[in-house]
Amino acid sequence: MGKTVENIAILVLAAGASSRMGTAKQLLPWNGANLLDSVIKNALMFCPDHVVVVLGANAREIQAHSIHNKGVQFVFHKNWNLGLGSSIAHGVDFIQEISQNTKAILILLGDQPLIDSEYLGKMVQAHESSGKGIIATEYDKGVGVPAIFARSYFSDLAQLNKDIGAKQIIKKFKNDTFLLGPSGKTIDIDTLEDYQKLIKIRNTQLNQD
Repeated sequence: MGKTVENIAILVLAAGASSRMGTAKQLLPWNGANLLDSVIKNALMFCPDHVVVVLGANAREIQAHSIHNKGVQFVFHKNWNLGLGSSIAHGVDFIQEISQNTKAILILLGDQPLIDSEYLGKMVQAHESSGKGIIATEYDKGVGVPAIFARSYFSDLAQLNKDIGAKQIIKKFKNDTFLLGPSGKTIDIDTLEDYQKLIKIRNTQLNQD
């Protein structure tokens, strides 16, 4: 595990309805807990006092079965159905309301449990040493979250809407962006087939250890 960081908030997005899954994917079993808990635990390793989780669909059920930690705050977004960008904006607004000292926000998805403390550590290190205002993840087909945004981009994040997400900001300010490769850790889950694929990857990793 890397060192804990100060003045960085972690925003976990978990407001979706999991319509293609047919069940709340945030609560699917993972490593003795559930998917969302695994993401939150990794977040707490680096930011034990300032993790914000945006919930929407199935919020009561998800929160009832999630980590209860003084460093975690659950925020309900009533307009979650407007899309990922809207959830980001809601979370960023909340973070700015509760803390004037936050200098950067690390955005995570609640369905990427393979994003571990090692990768988060690399992101934080790049944030501290690269001189760039955005640290983003590079995929085969583009860029996106997990990503760290400096305070100068909070207003851009707060204006997001619909289901576009943060990638439009990353693309717009590509000259101020440092990209990291996730090495296969960014598989997100939209279907049961995705979940089964994730389990196979985890089991393969366990057999190699």
